Amino acid sequence: MVTPEYICDVTLDSALDWQRSKADIPKQLVGNEQAWLEENHCQFWADWQRDVFRLSTANEFGLSIWSIILDESIYGYTAESPQDYPSLGFGLDDENFFDGSFAADDAYTYEFTIEEKRILLQLKAFKVLSMGGPIIQINKAMANIFGAGVIIASDTLRMEFIYQVNDQAIINFIREIRNRDLLPRPIGVGASDVRIKASGAFGFAEDDENFFGGNFYDGSI
Repeated sequence: MVTPEYICDVTLDSALDWQRSKADIPKQLVGNEQAWLEENHCQFWADWQRDVFRLSTANEFGLSIWSIILDESIYGYTAESPQDYPSLGFGLDDENFFDGSFAADDAYTYEFTIEEKRILLQLKAFKVLSMGGPIIQINKAMANIFGAGVIIASDTLRMEFIYQVNDQAIINFIREIRNRDLLPRPIGVGASDVRIKASGAFGFAEDDENFFGGNFYDGSI
C-alpha cells in the first residue's frame, strides 16, 4: 500500500514582525532555530514515518507495534499435537495409513524475514480497512504488496477467487498466508484455489507446445 511521503514544512521566519524583520540578531536567532528544527524535528518525523507509520518500510519496532494494532502475530508457531492425536503410526503394528495425519512432537517457533512480516501485516491491514473490495482493487493491492505480476487473483463468478502465484520461491510463504486467511477477497467470497505457475506443464513452450517435456500438474498448492 502506497503512503504519501512525509513533508516537514517549518518556517519560523514568518513569525518575525515588521519591526524585527530587518534586525540581524533576531533574524540570526530564528535562523539558527530553523536549522535545528529542520535537522532534528523534521528528521525525527521523517524517520518515524519510514520506520513506524508506513508498513512497507517499517522496521522491527514499527512492525511489532502494528502486530499489536492489527492483532496479527508476525512470528510463526506450531503447537504440539495432543497425546491422543490420530497420527501415522498410532494403530496396531504402528500402521494407520488411511485414518491419520502427521503430528508434531514438540511446539516450536520460526522466524519470518522482515519483508515477510511487512507483507503479512500489509495483507491484514488491507483486509481490515477495505473488507476485500472489487477484483481490480484487490489485484492493485497485491501488486503494491508483492510486486507487479507476482500474485494475480481471478474471479470464478461462483463466489470464489483463484490466486495465481508466479514466483515459486514464495510457495511456503503463500501457504502460511493462506493458513492465516489473509488472501484478500470480498466478504462471502471463498479462496477456492491457489496455484503456482508450473514451469514444466503442458502449454508453456512456443505455440503452447510441450508434448515431450511436460506433465499434467496444475500448480495447485
